Amino acid sequence: MKETIVLKVSDVEKKLNGKIKSYQDIQESAEALLTNCSGGILIDGSQIEDPLFSQDYWTDGQESFWLANKRLLSENYDGKASALKSAIANCLALGNSIKDAIVIAEMFVNREIRLKKNIDKLELSNWPEDEIDLPFLSPKPLLKIPEPFKSSPLGLYPVVDSSDWLELLLPTGVKCIQLRIKDLNETLLEEEIKRAVFLANSHNVTLFINDYWELAIKFGADGVHLGQEDLYDADIDKIHQAGLFLGVSSNCYYEVARAHALNPSYIACGAIYPTISKVMSSEPQGIIELKRWRRTLNYPLVAIGGISLARLPEILATGVEGIALISAITKASDPIIATHQFLTKIKDFNNL
Repeated sequence: MKETIVLKVSDVEKKLNGKIKSYQDIQESAEALLTNCSGGILIDGSQIEDPLFSQDYWTDGQESFWLANKRLLSENYDGKASALKSAIANCLALGNSIKDAIVIAEMFVNREIRLKKNIDKLELSNWPEDEIDLPFLSPKPLLKIPEPFKSSPLGLYPVVDSSDWLELLLPTGVKCIQLRIKDLNETLLEEEIKRAVFLANSHNVTLFINDYWELAIKFGADGVHLGQEDLYDADIDKIHQAGLFLGVSSNCYYEVARAHALNPSYIACGAIYPTISKVMSSEPQGIIELKRWRRTLNYPLVAIGGISLARLPEILATGVEGIALISAITKASDPIIATHQFLTKIKDFNNL
Protein backbone atom coordinates (compact mmCIF):
# COMPACT_ATOMS: atom_id res chain seq x y z
CA MET A 1 0.00 0.00 0.00
CA LYS A 2 1.29 3.45 -0.91
CA GLU A 3 2.04 5.70 2.07
CA THR A 4 -0.09 8.69 3.06
CA ILE A 5 2.14 11.57 4.14
CA VAL A 6 0.80 13.63 7.05
CA LEU A 7 1.90 17.25 7.34
CA LYS A 8 0.90 20.33 9.32
CA VAL A 9 0.48 23.69 7.60
CA SER A 10 3.84 25.09 8.73
CA ASP A 11 5.64 22.05 7.30
CA VAL A 12 3.86 22.51 3.97
CA GLU A 13 4.85 26.18 3.93
CA LYS A 14 8.52 25.20 4.33
CA LYS A 15 8.31 22.57 1.60
CA LEU A 16 6.66 24.91 -0.89
CA ASN A 17 8.28 28.12 0.32
CA GLY A 18 5.01 30.00 0.59
CA LYS A 19 2.27 31.09 2.98
CA ILE A 20 -0.93 29.12 3.59
CA LYS A 21 -3.76 31.26 4.90
CA SER A 22 -6.92 29.50 3.74
CA TYR A 23 -8.44 26.11 3.07
CA GLN A 24 -8.17 26.81 -0.64
CA ASP A 25 -4.42 27.24 -0.11
CA ILE A 26 -4.32 23.86 1.63
CA GLN A 27 -6.07 22.15 -1.28
CA GLU A 28 -3.78 23.72 -3.87
CA SER A 29 -0.70 22.88 -1.79
CA ALA A 30 -1.73 19.24 -1.47
CA GLU A 31 -2.10 19.00 -5.24
CA ALA A 32 1.35 20.52 -5.68
CA LEU A 33 2.90 18.07 -3.21
CA LEU A 34 1.35 15.11 -5.00
CA THR A 35 3.67 15.66 -7.96
CA ASN A 36 6.51 14.28 -5.81
CA CYS A 37 4.44 11.72 -3.87
CA SER A 38 3.25 8.30 -5.02
CA GLY A 39 0.68 7.96 -2.22
CA GLY A 40 -1.71 10.36 -0.54
CA ILE A 41 -1.36 13.65 1.32
CA LEU A 42 -3.16 14.50 4.57
CA ILE A 43 -2.73 18.10 5.69
CA ASP A 44 -3.56 19.00 9.29
CA GLY A 45 -5.38 22.32 8.93
CA SER A 46 -5.67 23.17 12.63
CA GLN A 47 -3.28 26.11 12.16
CA ILE A 48 -5.76 27.85 9.85
CA GLU A 49 -7.79 30.52 11.65
CA ASP A 50 -11.31 29.10 11.93
CA PRO A 51 -13.46 29.83 15.00
CA LEU A 52 -15.76 26.85 14.37
CA PHE A 53 -13.67 23.93 13.14
CA SER A 54 -10.31 22.30 12.87
CA GLN A 55 -10.35 20.94 9.31
CA ASP A 56 -7.97 18.52 7.60
CA TYR A 57 -7.68 17.67 3.91
CA TRP A 58 -6.77 14.36 2.26
CA THR A 59 -6.19 13.56 -1.39
CA ASP A 60 -4.45 10.90 -3.42
CA GLY A 61 -4.99 12.67 -6.73
CA GLN A 62 -8.03 10.56 -7.56
CA GLU A 63 -10.22 11.12 -4.50
CA SER A 64 -10.26 13.82 -1.87
CA PHE A 65 -12.23 14.93 1.18
CA TRP A 66 -12.24 17.28 4.15
CA LEU A 67 -12.61 16.23 7.77
CA ALA A 68 -13.97 18.77 10.24
CA ASN A 69 -14.31 18.71 14.01
CA LYS A 70 -15.57 21.43 16.28
CA ARG A 71 -12.60 23.51 17.34
CA LEU A 72 -11.70 23.45 21.02
CA LEU A 73 -10.57 27.04 21.37
CA SER A 74 -8.63 26.53 24.58
CA GLU A 75 -6.59 23.62 23.29
CA ASN A 76 -3.16 23.41 21.73
CA TYR A 77 -3.14 21.42 18.49
CA ASP A 78 0.64 21.09 18.33
CA GLY A 79 1.59 17.51 17.64
CA LYS A 80 -1.68 16.67 15.91
CA ALA A 81 -0.08 15.79 12.57
CA SER A 82 2.42 13.43 14.20
CA ALA A 83 -0.34 11.80 16.26
CA LEU A 84 -2.48 11.32 13.14
CA LYS A 85 0.42 9.64 11.35
CA SER A 86 0.87 7.20 14.24
CA ALA A 87 -2.86 6.44 14.50
CA ILE A 88 -3.23 5.91 10.73
CA ALA A 89 -0.35 3.43 10.72
CA ASN A 90 -1.97 1.55 13.61
CA CYS A 91 -5.36 1.40 11.85
CA LEU A 92 -3.82 0.24 8.57
CA ALA A 93 -1.98 -2.52 10.44
CA LEU A 94 -5.37 -3.70 11.73
CA GLY A 95 -6.56 -4.14 8.14
CA ASN A 96 -8.60 -0.98 7.65
CA SER A 97 -8.72 0.79 4.28
CA ILE A 98 -6.85 4.07 4.04
CA LYS A 99 -10.07 6.10 4.11
CA ASP A 100 -11.38 4.26 7.16
CA ALA A 101 -7.96 4.49 8.81
CA ILE A 102 -7.94 8.27 8.42
CA VAL A 103 -11.42 8.64 9.93
CA ILE A 104 -10.60 6.38 12.87
CA ALA A 105 -7.28 8.15 13.39
CA GLU A 106 -9.11 11.47 13.54
CA MET A 107 -11.38 9.99 16.22
CA PHE A 108 -8.38 8.84 18.27
CA VAL A 109 -6.71 12.25 18.09
CA ASN A 110 -9.89 14.29 18.56
CA ARG A 111 -10.65 12.33 21.72
CA GLU A 112 -7.21 12.96 23.19
CA ILE A 113 -7.42 16.70 22.43
CA ARG A 114 -10.94 16.89 23.87
CA LEU A 115 -9.88 15.10 27.05
CA LYS A 116 -6.81 17.37 27.34
CA LYS A 117 -4.40 14.45 27.10
CA ASN A 118 -0.87 14.44 25.72
CA ILE A 119 -1.31 13.57 22.05
CA ASP A 120 2.41 12.86 21.79
CA LYS A 121 1.61 9.69 23.75
CA LEU A 122 -1.51 8.63 21.90
CA GLU A 123 -3.50 5.83 23.57
CA LEU A 124 -4.23 3.40 20.73
CA SER A 125 -5.54 0.44 22.71
CA ASN A 126 -8.79 2.09 23.80
CA TRP A 127 -10.92 2.22 20.64
CA PRO A 128 -12.74 5.56 20.10
CA GLU A 129 -16.52 5.18 20.30
CA ASP A 130 -17.91 8.66 20.97
CA GLU A 131 -19.85 10.45 18.25
CA ILE A 132 -18.42 13.78 19.43
CA ASP A 133 -15.04 12.64 18.09
CA LEU A 134 -16.37 11.46 14.71
CA PRO A 135 -15.35 13.98 12.02
CA PHE A 136 -17.77 15.49 9.54
CA LEU A 137 -16.51 14.25 6.17
CA SER A 138 -17.39 16.31 3.12
CA PRO A 139 -16.10 17.28 -0.33
CA LYS A 140 -15.66 20.91 0.75
CA PRO A 141 -14.62 22.65 3.99
CA LEU A 142 -17.57 23.16 6.31
CA LEU A 143 -18.79 26.68 6.98
CA LYS A 144 -21.31 25.75 9.70
CA ILE A 145 -22.56 22.86 11.77
CA PRO A 146 -24.86 20.74 9.55
CA GLU A 147 -28.53 21.42 10.23
CA PRO A 148 -30.32 18.27 11.39
CA PHE A 149 -33.00 16.63 9.32
CA LYS A 150 -36.15 15.83 11.26
CA SER A 151 -36.41 12.34 12.76
CA SER A 152 -38.62 9.82 11.00
CA PRO A 153 -40.79 6.98 12.29
CA LEU A 154 -39.14 3.63 11.59
CA GLY A 155 -39.82 0.19 13.05
CA LEU A 156 -40.35 -2.54 10.44
CA TYR A 157 -39.16 -0.97 7.19
CA PRO A 158 -39.90 -2.96 4.01
CA VAL A 159 -37.94 -2.00 0.90
CA VAL A 160 -39.91 -2.77 -2.26
CA ASP A 161 -39.56 -2.21 -5.99
CA SER A 162 -43.10 -1.32 -7.08
CA SER A 163 -46.24 0.45 -5.90
CA ASP A 164 -48.05 -2.89 -6.10
CA TRP A 165 -46.07 -3.96 -3.07
CA LEU A 166 -47.32 -0.92 -1.17
CA GLU A 167 -50.90 -1.84 -2.03
CA LEU A 168 -50.25 -5.34 -0.67
CA LEU A 169 -48.27 -4.46 2.47
CA LEU A 170 -49.70 -1.20 3.79
CA PRO A 171 -52.87 -2.80 5.23
CA THR A 172 -50.67 -5.03 7.45
CA GLY A 173 -49.82 -2.16 9.76
CA VAL A 174 -46.31 -1.18 8.68
CA LYS A 175 -45.65 2.48 9.41
CA CYS A 176 -42.64 3.10 7.18
CA ILE A 177 -41.74 1.79 3.71
CA GLN A 178 -39.22 2.50 0.96
CA LEU A 179 -39.81 2.43 -2.79
CA ARG A 180 -36.58 1.37 -4.48
CA ILE A 181 -36.99 1.22 -8.26
CA LYS A 182 -34.17 0.47 -10.67
CA ASP A 183 -34.12 0.55 -14.48
CA LEU A 184 -37.53 2.02 -15.30
CA ASN A 185 -38.20 4.65 -17.94
CA GLU A 186 -39.03 8.15 -16.74
CA THR A 187 -42.75 8.08 -17.53
CA LEU A 188 -43.39 4.78 -15.74
CA LEU A 189 -41.11 5.84 -12.88
CA GLU A 190 -43.14 9.00 -12.27
CA GLU A 191 -46.40 7.06 -12.37
CA GLU A 192 -45.05 4.57 -9.86
CA ILE A 193 -43.90 7.28 -7.45
CA LYS A 194 -47.18 9.20 -7.74
CA ARG A 195 -49.16 6.05 -7.03
CA ALA A 196 -46.91 5.11 -4.13
CA VAL A 197 -47.33 8.55 -2.55
CA PHE A 198 -51.12 8.28 -2.91
CA LEU A 199 -51.19 4.82 -1.32
CA ALA A 200 -48.88 5.81 1.54
CA ASN A 201 -50.92 8.92 2.29
CA SER A 202 -54.12 6.87 2.23
CA HIS A 203 -52.74 4.60 4.97
CA ASN A 204 -50.88 7.33 6.91
CA VAL A 205 -47.58 5.54 6.26
CA THR A 206 -44.19 7.27 5.88
CA LEU A 207 -42.83 6.75 2.36
CA PHE A 208 -39.16 7.05 1.42
CA ILE A 209 -38.10 7.18 -2.23
CA ASN A 210 -34.73 5.63 -2.96
CA ASP A 211 -32.40 7.81 -5.03
CA TYR A 212 -34.93 9.92 -7.01
CA TRP A 213 -34.91 12.94 -4.70
CA GLU A 214 -36.24 15.39 -7.29
CA LEU A 215 -39.29 13.22 -7.96
CA ALA A 216 -39.75 12.68 -4.22
CA ILE A 217 -40.01 16.45 -3.80
CA LYS A 218 -42.16 16.89 -6.91
CA PHE A 219 -44.78 14.34 -5.89
CA GLY A 220 -44.76 14.97 -2.15
CA ALA A 221 -43.13 11.85 -0.71
CA ASP A 222 -42.20 11.97 2.97
CA GLY A 223 -38.53 11.21 2.59
CA VAL A 224 -35.55 10.26 0.46
CA HIS A 225 -33.07 7.46 0.99
CA LEU A 226 -29.66 7.91 -0.61
CA GLY A 227 -26.86 5.41 -1.09
CA GLN A 228 -23.31 6.70 -0.89
CA GLU A 229 -23.06 6.85 -4.69
CA ASP A 230 -26.25 8.95 -4.81
CA LEU A 231 -24.76 11.64 -2.58
CA TYR A 232 -22.57 12.97 -5.38
CA ASP A 233 -25.53 14.26 -7.42
CA ALA A 234 -28.18 14.99 -4.79
CA ASP A 235 -28.91 18.55 -3.70
CA ILE A 236 -29.04 18.06 0.06
CA ASP A 237 -30.07 21.67 0.68
CA LYS A 238 -33.12 21.30 -1.58
CA ILE A 239 -34.13 18.08 0.16
CA HIS A 240 -33.82 19.83 3.51
CA GLN A 241 -35.73 22.91 2.36
CA ALA A 242 -38.55 20.70 1.07
CA GLY A 243 -39.00 19.35 4.60
CA LEU A 244 -38.29 15.72 3.67
CA PHE A 245 -36.76 13.06 5.87
CA LEU A 246 -33.31 11.87 4.77
CA GLY A 247 -31.87 8.38 5.20
CA VAL A 248 -28.31 7.50 4.19
CA SER A 249 -26.66 4.11 3.67
CA SER A 250 -23.32 3.25 5.24
CA ASN A 251 -21.09 0.22 5.68
CA CYS A 252 -17.77 1.60 6.99
CA TYR A 253 -16.25 4.46 9.01
CA TYR A 254 -15.66 6.61 5.94
CA GLU A 255 -19.31 6.32 4.89
CA VAL A 256 -20.61 6.92 8.42
CA ALA A 257 -18.50 10.10 8.66
CA ARG A 258 -19.86 11.19 5.29
CA ALA A 259 -23.44 10.61 6.46
CA HIS A 260 -22.62 12.43 9.72
CA ALA A 261 -21.82 15.59 7.73
CA LEU A 262 -25.43 15.60 6.47
CA ASN A 263 -27.04 15.14 9.91
CA PRO A 264 -29.67 12.80 8.42
CA SER A 265 -32.93 11.46 9.82
CA TYR A 266 -31.34 8.03 10.12
CA ILE A 267 -28.25 6.09 9.10
CA ALA A 268 -28.72 2.64 7.59
CA CYS A 269 -25.99 0.16 8.58
CA GLY A 270 -25.37 -2.91 6.49
CA ALA A 271 -25.25 -5.36 5.13
CA ILE A 272 -25.33 -6.98 8.56
CA TYR A 273 -25.51 -10.54 7.18
CA PRO A 274 -24.87 -12.00 3.71
CA THR A 275 -27.67 -10.94 1.39
CA ILE A 276 -28.99 -11.92 -2.03
CA SER A 277 -30.81 -8.60 -2.55
CA LYS A 278 -27.79 -6.61 -3.68
CA VAL A 279 -24.25 -7.18 -4.91
CA MET A 280 -22.07 -6.02 -2.02
CA SER A 281 -18.64 -4.44 -2.49
CA SER A 282 -17.55 -5.39 1.04
CA GLU A 283 -17.95 -8.14 3.60
CA PRO A 284 -21.05 -8.16 5.84
CA GLN A 285 -20.56 -6.02 8.93
CA GLY A 286 -21.98 -8.51 11.42
CA ILE A 287 -23.77 -8.02 14.69
CA ILE A 288 -20.62 -6.94 16.58
CA GLU A 289 -20.08 -4.00 14.26
CA LEU A 290 -23.76 -3.06 14.48
CA LYS A 291 -23.44 -2.96 18.27
CA ARG A 292 -20.42 -0.68 17.90
CA TRP A 293 -22.36 1.72 15.68
CA ARG A 294 -25.16 1.74 18.25
CA ARG A 295 -22.66 2.66 20.99
CA THR A 296 -21.05 5.36 18.86
CA LEU A 297 -23.88 7.02 16.97
CA ASN A 298 -26.74 9.05 18.41
CA TYR A 299 -28.65 8.95 15.12
CA PRO A 300 -31.60 6.59 14.66
CA LEU A 301 -30.14 3.47 13.06
CA VAL A 302 -31.63 1.10 10.50
CA ALA A 303 -30.22 -2.41 10.22
CA ILE A 304 -30.35 -3.94 6.75
CA GLY A 305 -29.04 -6.97 4.91
CA GLY A 306 -29.82 -10.64 5.34
CA ILE A 307 -32.18 -10.18 8.29
CA SER A 308 -34.50 -13.13 8.86
CA LEU A 309 -37.14 -13.89 11.46
CA ALA A 310 -34.64 -16.14 13.27
CA ARG A 311 -32.01 -13.37 13.32
CA LEU A 312 -34.45 -10.64 14.32
CA PRO A 313 -34.07 -10.98 18.14
CA GLU A 314 -30.32 -10.30 18.12
CA ILE A 315 -30.88 -7.31 15.82
CA LEU A 316 -33.58 -5.90 18.11
CA ALA A 317 -31.34 -6.44 21.14
CA THR A 318 -28.83 -3.91 19.72
CA GLY A 319 -31.39 -1.13 20.14
CA VAL A 320 -31.65 -0.06 16.50
CA GLU A 321 -34.77 1.88 15.60
CA GLY A 322 -35.42 0.40 12.16
CA ILE A 323 -35.41 -3.09 10.61
CA ALA A 324 -35.14 -2.90 6.82
CA LEU A 325 -36.24 -6.00 4.92
CA ILE A 326 -36.16 -6.85 1.24
CA SER A 327 -36.07 -10.54 0.34
CA ALA A 328 -37.40 -11.69 3.74
CA ILE A 329 -40.71 -10.21 2.59
CA THR A 330 -40.59 -9.98 -1.20
CA LYS A 331 -39.21 -13.54 -1.63
CA ALA A 332 -41.43 -15.07 1.07
CA SER A 333 -43.94 -17.71 -0.01
CA ASP A 334 -46.62 -15.54 1.63
CA PRO A 335 -45.43 -11.91 2.03
CA ILE A 336 -48.50 -10.93 4.09
CA ILE A 337 -47.92 -13.66 6.66
CA ALA A 338 -44.18 -12.90 6.73
CA THR A 339 -44.85 -9.21 7.37
CA HIS A 340 -47.28 -10.00 10.19
CA GLN A 341 -44.74 -12.36 11.76
CA PHE A 342 -42.07 -9.64 11.80
CA LEU A 343 -44.49 -7.05 13.16
CA THR A 344 -45.63 -9.40 15.91
CA LYS A 345 -42.10 -10.33 16.93
CA ILE A 346 -41.07 -6.66 17.09
CA LYS A 347 -44.15 -5.79 19.15
CA ASP A 348 -43.55 -8.67 21.55
CA PHE A 349 -39.90 -7.65 21.97
CA ASN A 350 -40.82 -4.04 22.69
CA ASN A 351 -43.35 -5.17 25.30
CA LEU A 352 -40.80 -7.23 27.24
